[in-house]
Amino acid sequence: MPLTIEQIAHSREILLEKHAALVNQVSRLAQEAAESSEATENSKSPLSSAENASDTFEQDFAFMSIESEESLLRMVDRALQRIRENKYGLCEECGEDINHERIEALPWATMCVQCQAREERGELRRQRKGAEFEIVDDSEEALIGDDKGHA
Repeated sequence: MPLTIEQIAHSREILLEKHAALVNQVSRLAQEAAESSEATENSKSPLSSAENASDTFEQDFAFMSIESEESLLRMVDRALQRIRENKYGLCEECGEDINHERIEALPWATMCVQCQAREERGELRRQRKGAEFEIVDDSEEALIGDDKGHA
């Protein structure tokens, strides 16, 4: 059953709140990472290898956290875009309605449970417009690059 106007409005509110929280979180993490890097670079005492490893780990963790939050932010932005396009609540893969309970639990969901499960198992091979990657051909040559004629 399609989402009601009230359900979409409720999801929009949640998505806008999540968006603001993620923007703040990414900004805070970036600031912390920058301060940590600056503190390490400006340290007057030589760092032991253990201190250096610890600092490097913390910086790597901060950058991975930023990437994770930015990825979620892109999903939230995509859901808000789908609301503007009147496509929110429809599966991007099969076009069927996404279950209301799924939307409540994961308002940035773009696929129904069945299609999401198929994608996670690697069964979906579709071109994604504007996405970070495109799966067109999963043959070995496509995965490692077509070196034919480049020998």
